[in-house]
Amino acid sequence: LLECGGNLFDAISIAVKAALFNTRIPKVQVSEDEEGFKEIELSDDPYDCIRLNVDEVPCIVTLSKIGYRHVVDATLQEEACSLASLLISVTSKGALTSLKKVGKGSLDPESIFEMMETGKRVGKALHTALQKVLDEEESLGSSRQKVGFLG
Repeated sequence: LLECGGNLFDAISIAVKAALFNTRIPKVQVSEDEEGFKEIELSDDPYDCIRLNVDEVPCIVTLSKIGYRHVVDATLQEEACSLASLLISVTSKGALTSLKKVGKGSLDPESIFEMMETGKRVGKALHTALQKVLDEEESLGSSRQKVGFLG
């Protein structure tokens, strides 16, 4: 990412959504005894857990304005030609949750609307592809290959 270009915000948003998708929260029960003392009981079963719903977690798409056009996920050379970029946060249903302009240049309203529409379309496709990969990874279960120091 740092050597070959690419946008840090985009990569982090994908990583955060994937991490939240894999998060498991153990089930906890609170019981009360006869004297009114409360006791917290944590399930010993690692599969007895609650999963987080990540359907509405947005991903960020970066569009860079170059001349009268815009580029998604600009290369290093394209970034050098761009004076302004727009970070668009998009949910899986295509709803925009935030916009942020970065760079010294300006964006006219017409190009902002075009970039928003492109960001929606790309964002929905990104969510679809990410969810497909996450579902494939989930279907492997414990048979998936462990990589790295956590394996």
